[in-house]
Amino acid sequence: MKPITDLLRQLPASPGIYKMKDQEGKIIYVGKAKDLSKRVKTYFQKDYAHSTRTKKLVATVTDLEWIQTDTELEALILETNLIKELRPKYNILMKDDKSYVYIKINMGEDFPRISVVRQRDLLNRTVRSTKNVRYFGPKLASSKVYETLRILKKLFPFRHCQLEIKWKGSDAQKEPKPEDVEVTNRAIDFPCLDYFIKRCPGPCIGAIVPNEYKKIVQQVADFLDGKNNELEMSLKNQMMEAAGQKLFEKAAKIRDKLLAIETITERQKVEDPEREDTDIINFTTELGRIYFNILMIRGGKLLTQENFMMDALEIEQNAHMVDLGEVLESFITQYYEKAAYMPKEIFIPEHIEEKETLEQWLTNMRGDKVFIKNPERGEKNKLLELSLKNAVSFAKQYRIKWLADERGETALARLGETLGMKEKPLKRIEGYDISHLGGNETVGSMVVFENGWAKSNDYRHFKMRTVAGKPDDYRSMEEVLMRRLKYLVKPKKFTLRKAGKKYLPTIQKWCKEANWKELVEQPDGKNFSILFQEKIPMGMVRLVEFQKGLFEISALFIPKEFRGNKLSFILLNLLIAHVKNPKARFYVSVEPKLTDHYAEFGFTPIREVPASFKKRHEEWGKIDNKKYEVLAYYKIKKKKADPSFSAKPDLLVIDGGKGQLGIVIMVLKRLQLDIPVISLAKRLEEIYIPGEKAPLLLEEGDEALKLLQRIRDESHRFAITFQRSLHRKALLES
Repeated sequence: MKPITDLLRQLPASPGIYKMKDQEGKIIYVGKAKDLSKRVKTYFQKDYAHSTRTKKLVATVTDLEWIQTDTELEALILETNLIKELRPKYNILMKDDKSYVYIKINMGEDFPRISVVRQRDLLNRTVRSTKNVRYFGPKLASSKVYETLRILKKLFPFRHCQLEIKWKGSDAQKEPKPEDVEVTNRAIDFPCLDYFIKRCPGPCIGAIVPNEYKKIVQQVADFLDGKNNELEMSLKNQMMEAAGQKLFEKAAKIRDKLLAIETITERQKVEDPEREDTDIINFTTELGRIYFNILMIRGGKLLTQENFMMDALEIEQNAHMVDLGEVLESFITQYYEKAAYMPKEIFIPEHIEEKETLEQWLTNMRGDKVFIKNPERGEKNKLLELSLKNAVSFAKQYRIKWLADERGETALARLGETLGMKEKPLKRIEGYDISHLGGNETVGSMVVFENGWAKSNDYRHFKMRTVAGKPDDYRSMEEVLMRRLKYLVKPKKFTLRKAGKKYLPTIQKWCKEANWKELVEQPDGKNFSILFQEKIPMGMVRLVEFQKGLFEISALFIPKEFRGNKLSFILLNLLIAHVKNPKARFYVSVEPKLTDHYAEFGFTPIREVPASFKKRHEEWGKIDNKKYEVLAYYKIKKKKADPSFSAKPDLLVIDGGKGQLGIVIMVLKRLQLDIPVISLAKRLEEIYIPGEKAPLLLEEGDEALKLLQRIRDESHRFAITFQRSLHRKALLES
């Protein structure tokens, strides 16, 4: 590898990009230049007034690479692509793409869908669309996007489902019929609740024709575009037309929409009908991060604002110590490379060297001239001050989040120290609780805390299958943990094979052990299957198709020496997987004492036995004069792996005392899992730890105790909320 001084002599005096590497050969910075030789050499001039961050970069550089281009614009495009691909350590970088969302409207469908997505296709930045697909964004706060759509749904009812709905009627048709639509992706039952509460016009059941539905979606798009004047005028015309036809109820509904829109739009602080579509950009810096605010003027009105954050290693606290040109160029290139719409003008707080090159790049994407301006006085400069004020406010909000994160890390460290778990960090903690109402609607909850803070996306709740109508917190906790932790068990290699004549003696032996006299005397080898682990037979089952698509499962048997490991569930899973009919239904007749076991797998008791199965069910009762209950199981399509269930926790926190802790220890032993567990009792906030005779008592206000209390209280809240929702549902159905 040549010394840096030798490489600097060979730099060409032409446009291009340069890549700086550290001693490990990793690219740590990518830049562009209209004169590579002149630009790169400035980094290594001793008397040059570099920022602290740049000095650290230069001290780390051990190698250089460069690529020549014909023009500055080509260099800019290449730099943008390389930064996005490599995300070098010392470049000023926007948060990862996964943080941003777009509103997507697919206008090419018969009944266009409005959805929130995290990626967009390449598109024309002037019209925001490509192949009838429209995008609005990027937007950093997804919660605000969903709130916006929720409000719009009240004004302009539209569907948010992902059903594939095709129109089979004529284009001129005014009155739709249910048979005029075809739903090909039946992901949910329809019509859904939105239709009944008038939040959706019901295209899935043919309650609206495509032309009328597209008018609604176009109104949503106009609103998001900021075309409020056109929208208000359109609604006024519709209201007058409805009133003229004496459709007063329809006219009143349109009037209410109009008033709601006027209420929203009257809050605009900026209004200038002559102003071009403009983005006003300003920023502030704080502790290694740069906070940007963009005020968006559309149609002469301040339509909205967006906030973004960029990371810059070792950036200084004071803005005057930062290379403002680099900051602004980095943001403009990275933001507008993602943006769904390109404005005519962009206001920025400082002059930048590469202004003409950036304008040319933006113009190429828009398809029309784009101007970058630096207004220093007047109303335009006041807009920059307003943007700066909002950027500072945004930074303060994030500052609060940093402090919260620091407190979370402190609590985790203290908890690890208290439990003697210093070596293994407690990144993921799961909390569990059981809730019921007098034994009815028993539910379980699982909440997740990562790095000391709640991760609500990973929360899960459980509706009990084995303790319906009878309060049993221990049995409920056992079921919840079995259903959750089984996903962490590495599956052993089991196979299910048809028995054949070779294993008739084994079947007869097991039937005799189970006291199934009829099957001992007349074993039916062709309908039996044997469960094997390697070459060892470990259980059997019988499957008979008594009617097309309807199957009877019987004679499920696991020898005593293999019981206690849920082998019956493994056997049933393999058996059902062998049936290729996706609409298959499975029936089983079991003694009442086994209903809980089958219910845990997924079988449900049925009120009315199918006529085709009644005779077989009655035969079971005659064999040994016992009462049998019929349960049914629908074959369920294989679901995608649940990321919350596949993650292994570092600690389990159970709401309860020593008894609940004993249940968890039993489940962990059964599944052969090594996961730390504690329980927290409410009365004195005692912490029970496996192997310790006396509970641990921490002082009130201890950070570790406060963290455990937050986890316990959150699991209780999540459980009782779900339990109450089930109770309300039961009351409505009764």
